[in-house]
Amino acid sequence: MNPDRFDVIVIGGGHAGAEAAWAAANVLDAHRPGVGRVALVTADPAKIGVMSCNPAIGGLAKGQLVREIDALGGLMGLATDATGIQFRVLNTSKGPAVHGPRAQCDKHAYAEQVQAMISSRATIRVVAGSVEALLVEDGQARGVRIALTGEDGGTVDLHSDAVVLTTGTFMRGLMHSGEAKTPGGRFGEAPAVGISASLRELGFELGRLKTGTPPRLDRKTIDWESLESQHGDATPTPFSDLTLCGEPPPPGAGVDPATARLTTHFPPLTQVPCKQTRTDAKTHDVIRANLHRAPMFSGQIEGVGPRYCPSIEDKVVRFADRDTHGVFLEPESLRDDWIYCNGISTSLPHDVQDVIVRSMPGCERAKVLRYGYAVEYDMVRPHQIEVTGQTRLVRGLYLAGQINGTSGYEEAAAQGLVAGANAALASVGREVWALGRSDAYIGVLMDDLVTKTPVEPYRMFTSRAEHRLLLRADNAGPRLTPLAERLGLLEGHELGRARTRVFARRQTQAAALNRAIDAVPALAKRIRAQDFALDQLRDALPGVAADATVWHTTYAERRYEAYVVREVAEIKRHAAMEGKRLPEAIDYRVFTQLRTEARESLARFRPRTFGQAGRLEGITPADLTLLMVLVDRWSRSGVRP
Repeated sequence: MNPDRFDVIVIGGGHAGAEAAWAAANVLDAHRPGVGRVALVTADPAKIGVMSCNPAIGGLAKGQLVREIDALGGLMGLATDATGIQFRVLNTSKGPAVHGPRAQCDKHAYAEQVQAMISSRATIRVVAGSVEALLVEDGQARGVRIALTGEDGGTVDLHSDAVVLTTGTFMRGLMHSGEAKTPGGRFGEAPAVGISASLRELGFELGRLKTGTPPRLDRKTIDWESLESQHGDATPTPFSDLTLCGEPPPPGAGVDPATARLTTHFPPLTQVPCKQTRTDAKTHDVIRANLHRAPMFSGQIEGVGPRYCPSIEDKVVRFADRDTHGVFLEPESLRDDWIYCNGISTSLPHDVQDVIVRSMPGCERAKVLRYGYAVEYDMVRPHQIEVTGQTRLVRGLYLAGQINGTSGYEEAAAQGLVAGANAALASVGREVWALGRSDAYIGVLMDDLVTKTPVEPYRMFTSRAEHRLLLRADNAGPRLTPLAERLGLLEGHELGRARTRVFARRQTQAAALNRAIDAVPALAKRIRAQDFALDQLRDALPGVAADATVWHTTYAERRYEAYVVREVAEIKRHAAMEGKRLPEAIDYRVFTQLRTEARESLARFRPRTFGQAGRLEGITPADLTLLMVLVDRWSRSGVRP
């Protein structure tokens, strides 16, 4: 066996990279047990799974992504359940379609858990190094050239026909703090320089985006007890279907017996409160007086930042009528006193950050342990990838995470799972897969990326999913675990096999629960009443035993049954259009009957289906109708109009 030959090479050890390597290993262990090989290349193996911004997982729509990742055999949900220090389900005052599970994690424990799980897989080899060049022959990925880190140093070529790039914020990363500029993709870590050049040489269109992070404070210097507390839920809701499943600790789960909490003890760590404080008019006056020193406003930063997670200086300018903004003080770990200031992301100079922090109630004497900063980085315009994660220019080259213009751990991990699984499936000669918009939030994410050019870091919201009533956090397992079984994402590893057993048991429980409901006709009708709660359903059927998630999902589906039936019928009506393929050979520029904007959009994005075409920027319903006529004429005659 060639030691430098792999089935899949994953570049980057962040959330996208870890999930890509894990998914690739799952596929290979199912289809090539004992011989499949995945290389996970990262500059510093000790930083695999590091939570570089807020150590929190989930939230509105993001929680649905994590539940879907878990249902497909991913690791994020398991790592979160094992290391969470506060669990809350957001939006519980509204219907289950928009409930968003969220957990504040211990950042040190989370990274250790991910690293332990990765190291438990013999299929995965972690390589310490940074990529200098992509190896491509005749439009096909052949591997990467890496500069090894550590004492040995040197350069080595790793060979594979499937390469997954998950570079995060490191491609030509440049950190900004006031007027100071430091090359790097994260505090204390060097940027990746060679990859951008390789991608440009291959013909990829790159863009430039920006993200940021707030200052971290020393808890000992905060008047902690004077601030209002935000507690987690009295009964925490886990992310993974394997948590609280009653399975014994799985052998080889990636943790030693002393910390094997993946399926036996939940929540595993002490649950802690967050605190709430705020900025005020004086804070905003200080920010306005120093805008000329803010890189975002001085012209120092070229990239566009996230609209839905703006810096405090951006908030003050955009919402000039507001004289206060809420700030959550969130513990980062049980092992240290670092506090994350959620709400004041900033790249203002350090002296200004000191004033901002100390203007907030409870923080008058607070010490800043690390100042906030902004990061600019290169990304690849994602209209150049398929919904499978594979690029259109280079076969076997996959992109996942912030390189595609997204923001957030959860969006990155979801893309990593898709790209890693497809890279491995392609390497073993199996058909690749993709999720549709009606299948999963992951499907919405991937479709949005390939049909719209992000001008700012993309963030998932429930409003982006038109079928969100069907894509709830509670039903991720029933929706996606059967697919994971068919793809081989579960059978090759003990954790996956445990997931299969849990899923089968819960399906049996759900069937029994539904039979019990149907046996009481009046009950089936009462469930749909506005004031009928889940606890009332439990009370009405005291003899039925089922897991909490089974009760939750069955209640939601029976309560909204009429809407679900209507939604499914709508999806079926659009299925023909959604799946109808567009010929790849068409030159849209010769369709002069179409508006110029429509022709340009079709030529730029080159949609694979009429469904995708209808969601492109610049395409109207009238354009789509005309396109169907023109394509039909082109297909029948073979002569371009």
